[in-house]
Amino acid sequence: MKKIYIAVGLLGLLFALTACASNAGAVSASYYDANVADFSTETLSNGIPVVFKKNGSGKIYVVRMIISGGTPLVPPEKSGLEDVTLEMLQYGSERYSYADIQRLKYEQSWSLSASAGYDYAVYGFRCIEKYLDGVLDIFADSILHPLFGADDFAKVMTEYAEDVQRTQTDPSGLLAVTMRKAAFLQHPYASSPSPVQASLAAITLDEVKRHYQTLLNAKRLSFVIVGDVSASEQKKITQKLEAAFGTIPAGDFTKPEIPALTVSGKTVYERLEQAGDSGYAFGYYVCPDRGDSAAYVPYALASMFIEDALFAQVREKYGAVYSAGNGVIGGKKMFGVISVYRASKPENLQQYIYDAIDSFPDEAGVAEKLDQYKNKYITTVFSSAQDAAGVAGNIVNSLQHYGDPTAYLHRTEQIQAVTAAQVLHAYQKYLARSAERALDGKPNPMRWVVVDKDGRYRFD
Repeated sequence: MKKIYIAVGLLGLLFALTACASNAGAVSASYYDANVADFSTETLSNGIPVVFKKNGSGKIYVVRMIISGGTPLVPPEKSGLEDVTLEMLQYGSERYSYADIQRLKYEQSWSLSASAGYDYAVYGFRCIEKYLDGVLDIFADSILHPLFGADDFAKVMTEYAEDVQRTQTDPSGLLAVTMRKAAFLQHPYASSPSPVQASLAAITLDEVKRHYQTLLNAKRLSFVIVGDVSASEQKKITQKLEAAFGTIPAGDFTKPEIPALTVSGKTVYERLEQAGDSGYAFGYYVCPDRGDSAAYVPYALASMFIEDALFAQVREKYGAVYSAGNGVIGGKKMFGVISVYRASKPENLQQYIYDAIDSFPDEAGVAEKLDQYKNKYITTVFSSAQDAAGVAGNIVNSLQHYGDPTAYLHRTEQIQAVTAAQVLHAYQKYLARSAERALDGKPNPMRWVVVDKDGRYRFD
């Protein structure tokens, strides 16, 4: 079952800008040229693109169907409708019962997966080459002829309701839900990718069936296939996709326009008995867009300096938190997020955090450690792409956010091209908390969301 959609901490920040490299110490500007030949694209007769990536991952194949649009196409009062719809696709089809699918998944060690998101949704599978042909049939039938059984729907919604209830009694879960609601109020991202308490009753089986029909639009669909694909196998897979999906009509569709994010309002406080003596907090602020690599890469590197400063000072020096970090939330447009988990010292906590952020080094200090952080950046992000599923994720991200499935191949050279001056400028523009350190003396606005038991943890 799906969980709360928020990425916080260093990994969330780095994975928001996907990179790839052979290894941290041996990356060259020719990485794109060395790998772009592994890509090829077919087009179905109705215009659906199919991107193939030849990958040395043994016999593992990963297939992803991407549905453009995302949560802006779902009213906030029906938050999670797309996620529920995709979940229901896995509960049997005209030719394959749910029991048959579960048995085959166990016997043949393959998996189906689905997730809705702010800008697009993904439905796909992973299997070994031996079973690719059969799993493709099951996959296609689940999309084109789902059963949408009433009993299955009731089971799925019960599980979602249990997930939602858990977030209301878990400090971290409540913090994530509260922040998402506050951050995206009056914005197209206000509709949550997963169901929320207020939307559970509005998601009916009839609503799911109606929403499903909007997904079968050739203009919204694309496929990504990663594996050790030969030319003959590529032709065979394309033919199967054409037979299954080539007649889906191309209806009206334009990707939603996503306006810039803004930060305003006072600190949001939530009380929760289960927090005990600990405090939990997110401070969110506008950061560069995904598509603006020239701004985002220096910002991501600056955030790595901040991550280490928060650990060294707020956690180690003062012992004020169990963990503190810097991450992101959102889709094509994002907020940066300072995260605080299990704080234990309410007095001066905000000042400890701001002092750590403002201990950022000068340009010479940045230059001294910049190569170390670049290598860490490349290594950390590349570790997510060691298998076919990770590579497929990179391609989906690149295709949806940059319009080019190979865009992620440029990331290593973009990281390596960043200068110390650019990193310092990114810190001053987005992260600095004092007028003395901020660009033009104006700190980037930050709004805090806090969960604790009795209001002892204060953020201004």
